[in-house]
Amino acid sequence: MHALIAVRAAAAAGLLLTGCFYVDPIVARPVVRIVAPSVIYRGGNAMLTAGFSDPSAAPGTYEWKIYACTDYRASAGASGCDPEGEELYVPPDNLRDTVQFQVQAMTLSGAGLTRGIQVQLVARSSRGAIAEQTGLTEFPVSDAPPELELDAWARGLAAGAPIDVAVGVPIELSARYSDPDNSLDDIVLDWEPVPPSTPGKFTFEDLPATPSSDAPDPKARTVRKRLVPGEPGAWDVKVTAHYRPGISPDLSVLQHKPFMVHPDRPPCLAQWQPIAPPSGTTLPLSAPTVFQVPLVQDDLDAYPPVLDAPQYGMSTFAWSILPPRASQRQILVGATGNRIDFDPGAFRLGDIVELRVEVFDRHPTAIPCDDGAATCSITGSPDCIQRQTWRVEVR
Repeated sequence: MHALIAVRAAAAAGLLLTGCFYVDPIVARPVVRIVAPSVIYRGGNAMLTAGFSDPSAAPGTYEWKIYACTDYRASAGASGCDPEGEELYVPPDNLRDTVQFQVQAMTLSGAGLTRGIQVQLVARSSRGAIAEQTGLTEFPVSDAPPELELDAWARGLAAGAPIDVAVGVPIELSARYSDPDNSLDDIVLDWEPVPPSTPGKFTFEDLPATPSSDAPDPKARTVRKRLVPGEPGAWDVKVTAHYRPGISPDLSVLQHKPFMVHPDRPPCLAQWQPIAPPSGTTLPLSAPTVFQVPLVQDDLDAYPPVLDAPQYGMSTFAWSILPPRASQRQILVGATGNRIDFDPGAFRLGDIVELRVEVFDRHPTAIPCDDGAATCSITGSPDCIQRQTWRVEVR
């Protein structure tokens, strides 16, 4: 007996000396946790993410099932959930650690509004072990706020360009609103123009909905307004979409539309006919000729005029003539249009006649240049002139 004990002890000592002591490894069951956004909105998109507590266990496989529920209480979780086979969402490949889906406004069974979701997840580690879920598997679903898109447009500006207009130029605003889980009849829009000074100078009026050949969108509505700013500076328009009293009073959405307004600028002669001769030379004429200005650029009083908006006007013109051997220019009374007819037959051969046109808008600023200047610019810019002179020689 003592000999047997001695043999066993010697064998154990040999194993310790050689370092071949063997113990079965203990593999802990992996743990998976579902992470959800802080707020899940009814009718909106949601994203859920699953992750193993042990990073070395990933990547694994994930089998998701998500159900809509009619109720959610923080103490009891979701209840009244759709049954098996009526899942709110099952991923196509069902193998990803992140899923995105739309939370339907109503449960699929038609039992009522979706107020919670229940998530079932079977996750397997890379070694094939089924992971244990921890944390929440039911999440509340909140009423979604209204959705609001605000846009602005002014004549002459490219689509999407920043709004920068002159005092008096009308700005058209549109607010398109929708709601993923409430009736559009329950939504109210509040408009607030914010001028650079208080109380500010402006007019603000309703516009009819834009006509369209397409059928109206049952999921959205559009409200249009016209703002005419009466002073320069930095402006803003605030639009708030909220619910009428008694329906989700705390839910609202606010949009801003800032823009700039500058003082009304002088009109600019953009085209004239015939071509004016270079300084010191004359334009020879032997037949009746029309002198005209076919195009004037201006914020409010351009030519040709804008005919479909009462806020816009039309440039006015003043024509004058300096006859041969005269020392004073004569105003052509009644010539306020953009053209006059000149007949060289009313003069002698070789006579030099000066024809002049000057343009004005609704703010008729006096032309500041001397009478002898063939052209003139109120701002001093050669790219925007208000006077053009033709020096004509009768042939």
